[in-house]
Amino acid sequence: GGPHEPAGSSEGSWFAPTVLTGVTHEMRIMREEIFGPVLCVMTTHGEDEAIELANDSRFGLGASIWTLDPGRGDRIARRIQSGMVWINDHMYSHGACSCSWGGVKDSGLGRSHSKFGFYECVNIKHVSWEPSRTKNFWWHPYDGSLGRAMDASAKLLYGRDADKPEALRRGVRSYARLAQKMLRR
Repeated sequence: GGPHEPAGSSEGSWFAPTVLTGVTHEMRIMREEIFGPVLCVMTTHGEDEAIELANDSRFGLGASIWTLDPGRGDRIARRIQSGMVWINDHMYSHGACSCSWGGVKDSGLGRSHSKFGFYECVNIKHVSWEPSRTKNFWWHPYDGSLGRAMDASAKLLYGRDADKPEALRRGVRSYARLAQKMLRR
């Protein structure tokens, strides 16, 4: 909490591993992204406050949760706003090429590692052209058969089982009408 010059800070451009206690959420060390071997320890009044303070940052690269209860660790990890969260570990995934590496908010611009890292290196574009002997049913001119067919399809796919026979019965004519439209060029 008080003024102290850690060993090694006056020589070269490195910083000795340091644990800071007595810090508060308003301190600069708690509000800026740091990459040195520094651990800030702050007391909270419980899990909810700890999560709230962790998320009260414009940064969100990585977070570590240390606990003896794996379920609690998982629950906390899902609430933390961070690109990566390790439970009872720290940064191991940087060496694991199958794990995505990157942050949220103002941290870790983009992604590296894994397939998501490759996606950062490309502009994905879908180009489609499939000439068909039939007309696509979703093109003009529209009539009521398209709406009725879509309604019947939604009920057949996602409706209650009890409603499906009626949806099929009502949809048969609309499907036939759409098939006729598609075959006309």
